[in-house]
Amino acid sequence: MSYYQHLDHIIAFLLLIARIGDVGSTYLVTPSLKLEANPIVRRLRWPFALLTILVCLVPYWWVPGGIIILVASLLVSASNSSKIWFIRTMGEAEYYQLVLSIASRAKLGPSLFFILLPAFFMSLLGGTIIIFYPNPDHYWGFYFGVGVLAYAIVLAIYGPLFFLRLRKKSHAS
Repeated sequence: MSYYQHLDHIIAFLLLIARIGDVGSTYLVTPSLKLEANPIVRRLRWPFALLTILVCLVPYWWVPGGIIILVASLLVSASNSSKIWFIRTMGEAEYYQLVLSIASRAKLGPSLFFILLPAFFMSLLGGTIIIFYPNPDHYWGFYFGVGVLAYAIVLAIYGPLFFLRLRKKSHAS
């Protein structure tokens, strides 16, 4: 019996862990969602965030899509988790005030460049993986590369949006 026979279950289980990791780490970092970069989650709040866990069912429909979401979710979970100790020690409100203050003093152009830099490097990683696994019909690695590219897109969209929201809020105060 090949493990490919159960690949949908394996990816669904890993994706469940990744999504719980994303939602759980988000809660630990920003229970009020003040620091949430995703405007959809910020607007629709925790019920929507919890509903995103249901994407763990995607592999039962399309395994490659599950792999793409898995990779992006694991990377988001890792990024969120790296901030938990600091923000929980400082406090969400105090940390928010700190980043608000810094965003108000930051120069727009250079700041956006540096915010987009991680997305650039993630794109290079995703593209490199795809170079080594170019055929989606023969290599699962292709979908891992696309997952890294999906994460790069998330960084490229939500990073600048979060920064611009902070600047707008700081200049309105």
